[in-house]
Amino acid sequence: MFITFLLGIVASATHVMTGPDHLAAVTPLAIENKKKSWIVGMSWGIGHTIGLLMIGGLFYLFREVFPVKIISEYSEIIVGIILIIIGMWAFYKLLNKHNHKHKGAKNVKAAVFVGILHGFAGIYHLLIVLPALALPSQADAVAYLIGFAAGTLAVMAIYAWSLGTVSHKASALNKTKFLTGFRIFGASAAIIVGIIWISLSI
Repeated sequence: MFITFLLGIVASATHVMTGPDHLAAVTPLAIENKKKSWIVGMSWGIGHTIGLLMIGGLFYLFREVFPVKIISEYSEIIVGIILIIIGMWAFYKLLNKHNHKHKGAKNVKAAVFVGILHGFAGIYHLLIVLPALALPSQADAVAYLIGFAAGTLAVMAIYAWSLGTVSHKASALNKTKFLTGFRIFGASAAIIVGIIWISLSI
């Protein structure tokens, strides 16, 4: 059972870190949040797990009558649009020098929402959780899914924390040019990946 838990962690870590859309969605939000950036990453992981459970549950319950595949394919396009919006929002924040209250809470909510869309988008996500169905016992299946969820949260929290730490130190050391370039990179990455995502989904 512990082995299946570890397999779930490995599967989720591989899935999350090899998805450019995953990283592009979190990058601008994490850079903006600095010290609390890990919360953004974890929030995305929670949303992603919820999205996976949603698409998996719909596919299982309504596979005979509900066009889950079509909805999932359109979700890929929506993910691309959301990535572009996140990138444009990051550029707006860069140009707008005024501080906005509760921006941390807004970033967390945005991360959860985008995470859900990512989890819901693409039937291929089901391939990630299929091993749970092939395991010999229900306990093993649950252990795999728990490991997958834990891995997703941990990996994205670490990734977002790393970006936030760099952003915070650059801000503390008054490295204005570096911080600006860092934010431009994050925003640009989100927009570029979003455009590519849409073009691959059409």
